[in-house]
Amino acid sequence: MAWAISRQSLLKQLLTDPRVSKNPRLHWRAWHEGEVTSDWPLINWVAVQNMFTAYGADHRRLRTLVSKAFTARRTAALRPRIEAISADLLDRLAAAPPGEPVDLREGYAYPLPLQVIYELFGLTDEGLRARMSAFADSSFRTTTSPEEVAAASAEMDAIMAALVASKRERPGDDLTSG
Repeated sequence: MAWAISRQSLLKQLLTDPRVSKNPRLHWRAWHEGEVTSDWPLINWVAVQNMFTAYGADHRRLRTLVSKAFTARRTAALRPRIEAISADLLDRLAAAPPGEPVDLREGYAYPLPLQVIYELFGLTDEGLRARMSAFADSSFRTTTSPEEVAAASAEMDAIMAALVASKRERPGDDLTSG
């Protein structure tokens, strides 16, 4: 079972409650007892180990690695690029024929964070961007089959390996190079 929290006050309460965990390895009985199998459609959401699921010293170590990318100066420097991405997406929506409905989620709310993430990670290759978008699409579908989950997981590993290899050859001013 999963919950979606929509009230700020409840979210704050949950995030500060020591009984609530973001790490299934610590508190989820079904995980410990092997009831959650690798072909479960949401496995990529729960099995991930990263800064968001880490605690204590491990969380601090990982946070330190990315903190330079989120200083006030770096965030302000991203503003013009994010504004340009936003303006481009809005222009595309505005170009719809008069009277035609537009899908705000598909045309703006969904691509905006993906494109900002691509910028942060220095993901400039259009082919890798398309592959990453396809991965994100499959990750958010609850109807994904076990075979699709396995394929998506392998694809994400391949995308990240390609990105890291390209940044080793041509480092940039981005999270991946950092």
